[in-house]
Amino acid sequence: MLKLPIYLRGSSYYLHTRIFGKQVKRSLHTADPTQAIIRASKLLEEVQMAIDLSKVRKFEIDLSRGIAKADGPEDHARMMEALSLLTKSQKQHQQQPHSLGVSAPVGHAATQSGLTLMELLDKFNLLKKLRPATVLAHRNTVNEFSNFFQKKCFITEILVSDITRYQEFLATKGNVPRTIDGKVGYIKSLLNFAIKQGYLSGKNPAENMTLLTKKQKLTEGYGIFEEQEIQQIFSSEYFQEQKTSDPDYYYVLLLALVTGCRVSEITSLTRGQFQVSNKDNYLISIRNSKTAAGKREVPIPKILFTDFGLLPFLDEKKEAVFKYAPRDGKGSGNAVGKKFKRQLDELKIDRDKLVFHSIRKFLNDYFLKNGVEYEPRCQFFGHEIEAVNVATYSKKFSLDELSKITKPAQEKILDIAMSKKKVEE
Repeated sequence: MLKLPIYLRGSSYYLHTRIFGKQVKRSLHTADPTQAIIRASKLLEEVQMAIDLSKVRKFEIDLSRGIAKADGPEDHARMMEALSLLTKSQKQHQQQPHSLGVSAPVGHAATQSGLTLMELLDKFNLLKKLRPATVLAHRNTVNEFSNFFQKKCFITEILVSDITRYQEFLATKGNVPRTIDGKVGYIKSLLNFAIKQGYLSGKNPAENMTLLTKKQKLTEGYGIFEEQEIQQIFSSEYFQEQKTSDPDYYYVLLLALVTGCRVSEITSLTRGQFQVSNKDNYLISIRNSKTAAGKREVPIPKILFTDFGLLPFLDEKKEAVFKYAPRDGKGSGNAVGKKFKRQLDELKIDRDKLVFHSIRKFLNDYFLKNGVEYEPRCQFFGHEIEAVNVATYSKKFSLDELSKITKPAQEKILDIAMSKKKVEE
């Protein structure tokens, strides 16, 4: 807008000027230039008493009476700019539907005042098919960020400094860097969506704001069980009693030990996902996962069906195999995770960061130490292969090939886990 102290950013005009050497920047919450001028004037009125009006040069415009007055050449130039802007704005306004009986085009409201972060989340959830737990996590974070913002949180108003202050706010509440990165990651995903869909222009203020490096994420994640801890868990009287008292819990843990599947993948299994190949190799078919690589066939040792009683347990099931149902958007594995934590407490296994997911990490590590190569391990656990040469120019292993590779290590760990004999240091 040339010399006028307002400019359009995204879908909202901003007042940007200096008063007594201090920068003043305020959103005017509108994309309409006429409204922007009016609102900017009202904001400037708040500091009127601090200005010596006798030294101010000004122009006057009254379109209703056809009056236009200027005080000197400079103010005359500004007045002509304002007149041009007002004339253009009036023409645009006349072309827009504004009677009570005519609806504005879809997206008109968003263009005029911008979307709030919560409104953006609703659009995001409409177009993205997310798991309930992810939807809940997004909503909780957006609520927290909006409350922290302390005013109506329009996405066009979010600055890098706001993200920084939010990170500091989370840190004062006791959140660790991994949690902070997770929450800021949700905000970043939403704003990337807004940019892609045309609701926001410019750079994402949450981009490149992560606190942890990739290396730190790997070292500061969940812990990994040691062999003797795995043996202590699975050979304990507590666990053995679960085969009768709580068979759902018993078989969820056994399946986790030999498949490394995530707890949500196991607890949501149906009877039809347990299958047998043409070469008599048993497997579970994971159909829902966070990534394309996560949709996979995972071989299971046959002895789990014959020696550990999994087959008669499955024969009693019709559709859902396990009793666990999703609760409060936390997924179907929440109850298992809590009970597993109680078991660790009872066994006095209290090393830091040991959770149910640590079984998955243990099996991956065990495969590595027992000669299972990188490519079959990635396919088994549903990990993306980052190496282009492997991911692009190699085939997947068949289920029977994968079973042949992993079966020795799976049976060995079952033998160790159920044995009362002390694991050698």
